[in-house]
Amino acid sequence: MKLKTEYKVGLVGVLTIALLYLGIAYLKGQDIFNVETNYYTVFNNVEGLYKSNYVYLNGMKVGYIKDIQNMDAHGDKFLVKVSIKSDIVLSKDSRIAIFSSDLLGSKALKIIPGRSGVLYQTQDTIPTIAESGFMDQMSQNLAPAVLRLNSVMANLDTLLVNVNNVMDSKTQANIRQSMENIKLATANINRITLEVDGLMDSEKKKIQKIISNTESITSNFKDNNEKLTSAINNFNAISDTIAKAKLGNTIRETNMSLTSLSNILQKIERGEGSVGLLLKDDKLYNNIESSTKKLDDLILDIKTNPKKYVTIRVF
Repeated sequence: MKLKTEYKVGLVGVLTIALLYLGIAYLKGQDIFNVETNYYTVFNNVEGLYKSNYVYLNGMKVGYIKDIQNMDAHGDKFLVKVSIKSDIVLSKDSRIAIFSSDLLGSKALKIIPGRSGVLYQTQDTIPTIAESGFMDQMSQNLAPAVLRLNSVMANLDTLLVNVNNVMDSKTQANIRQSMENIKLATANINRITLEVDGLMDSEKKKIQKIISNTESITSNFKDNNEKLTSAINNFNAISDTIAKAKLGNTIRETNMSLTSLSNILQKIERGEGSVGLLLKDDKLYNNIESSTKKLDDLILDIKTNPKKYVTIRVF
């Protein structure tokens, strides 16, 4: 029995619709060959969540988001329907959280499994917890850095504007002149360095001789170390002897004697006392000189005429 053309067209249409449905379901993440269990959960914010986003359990895909509906007119709460593979059982202390599933910021749900023996049943509502994923933490950490970077960029822009205002043609000419001066100074330093090198080469022999003499002097000090030590000890002994001799008292007494002698000489200089009169009074000097002359004449006369002064009588 041959099928009519209408039946053939209808059969092809049904198969096409079935394949299309299976394809769309597969693209939505639905596993059409496995029985699914539906659960509900409630979020205050579903930003980044869409239908068909995956649900993970310990990193493995175990389901998908089947539907998202708002629970009030203000959009304060959202009811999310998830479909989980029927071979996955969830205990009553399990929770669901939103996390970033990739570096692009796509959102997904993950199940934090519990350990109680009581299991959720189909259509039960699973509580949610707030958990920050890697990208969320990175965004939170980068936000202050971005703000600081924006501030730095604004300051840098202001600095560049100020630099442009300051760097007029005159300033640029001064900078070029300064660079030329630096270049000349560098050339002078190089020239001086070459001259110093040449001087060092020409004076190398003298420097070597000075070093040799220094080494010789050091060697002499080393060879005469015992003699120098003995001389230092002798000097110490002399110092001790001088200290024991009360040289300070002797010097003070000498100063007192010199002071007295100075006072005597000053009195003599002023003509005070016999010695002062003798030195300063010309009359006394003349009398002494006259008396001396008369004494000389008397002695000469006695020698010449002794009989005049001496009488010899014979009895």
